[in-house]
Amino acid sequence: MNKRVPAALALVFIVAKEPSRPPSIHLHRRPHQGPDKEREDEQASSSSACARLHRRKRTFSTSVHLLALVFLVATLSVEAKNPVSNVHLAVTSDPTVMVVSWLTKSAANSTVLYGIKSNTYTASATGNYTSYSDDSGFNHNVILTGLSLGQTYFYKCGDQSQTFSGEYTFTTRKGNGYQGPWSVAFNGDIGTDHSENTIPLLNTLATNGTLDLFVHMGDISYANDHPLFYEDTWNKWFGLMQPALGKVPYMTTVGNHESWCRNPVCALQTLNFTTFKEKFRMPGPESGSNTNMFFSYDYKNVHFISISSESDYPGAPLDPEPKARSFMQSWLSEDEYFQLNWITQDLQKAQANRKNVPWIVITAHRPIYADQDYNSEGQPTGQPALIQAWLEPLLQQYNVDFYITGHVHAYFRTYPVYNATATSNNYENPKSTIHLTSGGGGSREALSHLPDDPPSYMAFGYDEDYGIGYMDVHNNTAVTWKFYQSATGNLIDTFTVTKPPIN
Repeated sequence: MNKRVPAALALVFIVAKEPSRPPSIHLHRRPHQGPDKEREDEQASSSSACARLHRRKRTFSTSVHLLALVFLVATLSVEAKNPVSNVHLAVTSDPTVMVVSWLTKSAANSTVLYGIKSNTYTASATGNYTSYSDDSGFNHNVILTGLSLGQTYFYKCGDQSQTFSGEYTFTTRKGNGYQGPWSVAFNGDIGTDHSENTIPLLNTLATNGTLDLFVHMGDISYANDHPLFYEDTWNKWFGLMQPALGKVPYMTTVGNHESWCRNPVCALQTLNFTTFKEKFRMPGPESGSNTNMFFSYDYKNVHFISISSESDYPGAPLDPEPKARSFMQSWLSEDEYFQLNWITQDLQKAQANRKNVPWIVITAHRPIYADQDYNSEGQPTGQPALIQAWLEPLLQQYNVDFYITGHVHAYFRTYPVYNATATSNNYENPKSTIHLTSGGGGSREALSHLPDDPPSYMAFGYDEDYGIGYMDVHNNTAVTWKFYQSATGNLIDTFTVTKPPIN
């Protein structure tokens, strides 16, 4: 469509210039019929009048054609400038609900058409849109409700008066409490650089039906590593991931690279994670936090909690740094204890429902047990220690099964661990949380290097190449974790966690 607009504009320009060189108009004069001078003069007079009439008709016709062309160009421009892009899905705890989100360049209605047969849309839903700057586009969110369980739906999104997307499909889950088997991918730190193998692998897993859910533990597009092309980088990321994101739910956790654009031109518009808050529609309203920064949801037999390691706790990191941030304080909002109070209440509810949803997984961007931030006894230091201080007691108290993160651009896992001490050297009925970092999906900043002599609670690490984390949920008592190399699809690491049924 974009290629057609310049041609149409050029055509309008040519027509607009035509009065200085009128197009040929064929005047149908009757042939001369004799030598009579009076008859010739009469014919000449008649021909002159006819020519004047045709010139008036010609001017009117040219104007009509010009207006028609201008209208055509305006229509083409709307379609070309306002395509539907960045289509992605999200879920809530309600298995009959699916959230559809997308981007348009200009304001438009937010409509999803859907049905259970291709190109036959028997239902529709509408939503709303938001925009945080003149060049960021408009982010649309529509919530589909009353869906059938285990049903494949065909859908497209957009505005009936402008343009719609192509057709996508998704399949609803079979209901919460469904024991499995099913699969979920976990990755942090992907972006558009060094992810040329990770992204196709994720797309393949999603489109071939292997993947049910994709969880991204922050540092999504790395747009603020490209501050002069901030929005373009976000759009490129969504475009590369479109086959997966339009088919399986994409649940995002905030990372430090979502904090702001790192460019004075867009600083105020994007400060305080605004881009992350507006481009995604996570189940904050449904889980009581009313924010994308931290939220929870049940998916089949797993309770997922996504938390912010970037905000809303004592000692949370500041980006921009305090000196640059102080004059912007009036635009910032942070309650150090809101997240702590919320997650405590959420874990209490999850613990009470463990018979139905036995697994608890918490995702965040930053790990507690990291690659370098620990002392000689293996105790976390720096920012990991600040997270450990408020979070790890909750992990232990509520028997959280997994704490899964990114931030470190490598892969490693611990044994079940608490307070820098392994509580077991295997994964049979663990007494403490298993910590996993799967942050080697890509990113402009390349791979991290793991220590040669890690603490004893570290079970395995891999920093040689990029890869993805993957979890097979077999049932209520067994889960297998895997880590695949992106370039080859080879299995690098795997282990299985088992625990007795909860009565």
